[in-house]
Amino acid sequence: MLTVIGDLIADVVVHGPSALEVGTDNPAVITHARGGSAANVAAAAARMTAVRFIGRVGADAEGDALAHALSETGVDVRVQRGGRTGSIVILVDDSAERTMLTDRGAAADLETIDPAWLDGTDWLHLPLYGFAAPASRDVLLRAAAAVRASGARISLDLSSVAAMRELGADVLRGILDSPAPDVVFANADEARAADELGLVIGNDTVFVVKRGGDPVILAERGVQVEVPVERVQDAVDSTGAGDAFAAGFLASALARRSPVECAKAGAALAVEALRRPGAI
Repeated sequence: MLTVIGDLIADVVVHGPSALEVGTDNPAVITHARGGSAANVAAAAARMTAVRFIGRVGADAEGDALAHALSETGVDVRVQRGGRTGSIVILVDDSAERTMLTDRGAAADLETIDPAWLDGTDWLHLPLYGFAAPASRDVLLRAAAAVRASGARISLDLSSVAAMRELGADVLRGILDSPAPDVVFANADEARAADELGLVIGNDTVFVVKRGGDPVILAERGVQVEVPVERVQDAVDSTGAGDAFAAGFLASALARRSPVECAKAGAALAVEALRRPGAI
């Protein structure tokens, strides 16, 4: 079973022009949906494998609705409750690129996880957002250590250049050193940020770099392999495409397929995500 720990929050997706006219109305199409990187991965992967989601939502109607919506995708949802549910405003311009304004709310206050919620975990996936606050960072590291002791594999998504810079090189090195993830995901900007911060991905780790329509790079033990992907000309929204990629990759990894086959599966799901509005 794949277990994903992280954010389940409300997405407010705004499709509008690339440049906003300040001080007046700007026409846009606005939608509300379930979001959060971890929840997106869980929902997409549930099409292919057994998935459990662990996170924290507010003690409010929005938290109830988001948890129910995620469970409707086939995910085993385990959530703590307290405070208010987080949300994110996603500005999508006419090139399908997105800019995010994030308020993680209760998701940032994850507390100690019930050990029973980790039972049966074969693979644990952790987006970097969950490491932002020291308290929740400690929770994730303890969860990772527990599943590693039981023989599970672990993946980390670097998720955000801003989050990487906020955490800093020393904290990121600690996360990469222990529990030493088997797979690390990054997009091209995050891979450059890792290099600028002097981070070294371990030899036993598969470093997966997504580069939009350019081939995915798989790096392991000093060897790089490029995996061609479909270049999408009719992209609608890039929101959740990276999460969809991770979902396809991890579901295939659980099926013991090769990293190249995993990358191809991830790329196929990412293409689907690019062709529809909003996240998964």
